[in-house]
Amino acid sequence: MHQYCETILNGTPKYTSRNGAGLNFFNLEKSLIICADDFALNDSVSDAVVQLARAGRISATSVLSLSPLWPTHALKLKEQRGLVDVGLHLDLTSEFARTAGYGASLGRVMLRSFGHGYHSTQLDSVIESQLDKFESIWGGPPEHIDGHQHIHQFPGIRSCLLRVLCARYSSLNERPWVRVSQVRPAHFKSNVISLTGAQRLKEMLVAEGFNLSPLLLGVYRFNLNQEQYRVAFNEWLHWVQQMQARDQDLSAHNLPPTIMCHPGVQAQVGDAIGWARSVEFDYLSSEAFRNDLSAASLRLVRGSECIRKNK
Repeated sequence: MHQYCETILNGTPKYTSRNGAGLNFFNLEKSLIICADDFALNDSVSDAVVQLARAGRISATSVLSLSPLWPTHALKLKEQRGLVDVGLHLDLTSEFARTAGYGASLGRVMLRSFGHGYHSTQLDSVIESQLDKFESIWGGPPEHIDGHQHIHQFPGIRSCLLRVLCARYSSLNERPWVRVSQVRPAHFKSNVISLTGAQRLKEMLVAEGFNLSPLLLGVYRFNLNQEQYRVAFNEWLHWVQQMQARDQDLSAHNLPPTIMCHPGVQAQVGDAIGWARSVEFDYLSSEAFRNDLSAASLRLVRGSECIRKNK
């Protein structure tokens, strides 16, 4: 039988059984994580995340800590502390990373990673600096880690990330959970993302005792209108149902699958996916989303609420 998280939209989670390591869990079946990426990218994205967190429509958000907006935008996010997990969106490809002196296009980062160009301690310092920027503003460590454009699981980068996390958070109790971009359902774009290193990252995380969300949904080409996005989202909800019904491996990793999203209140000039962000925000804010979640018998969970030491 699965140990699993009972999750409640806009409610207080209730503890159930403990696993052999002494961790308290909710029901993993019938639950999922919805994570809004790119917090602090711009005003539109941050406002959308705060509104969705307040309404109980997401359960996690990932922060671009290099953004000059992070210190001020964090003030609004702190008002939602405890409603969502707040984590680091490790970044090597945004304009913020380029301004910092080490960013590059996704293609160049990918080529360098597969060419064994990210095995030095120089990248360790980059990761440390992004964690420092996060913690200095948030006042504590990130509750989870993922990567902007999934770079955290690329060859070399994943080794540096694990090395830094193990050294920085020596106690298993302090370690953030990590998102693995093993994408479902399978299609060309999702297969490319998965093949950048999802399985190897998962193996490394398990070996080091990290908690992780082992499956990711929410990948599409950012080309859907609201009705089409709703159809796609319902397909992802169905996949979550099916995976949890048949995947006996989920309980070993402690956390349910993650659906990622990229909401924004409205499109912003210079944001290549600004229109798609507004489509996502409108759906996630709607009664249709609440009804779809209920119809799928799925409820939101914070990853950190799935991982509690026995007190």
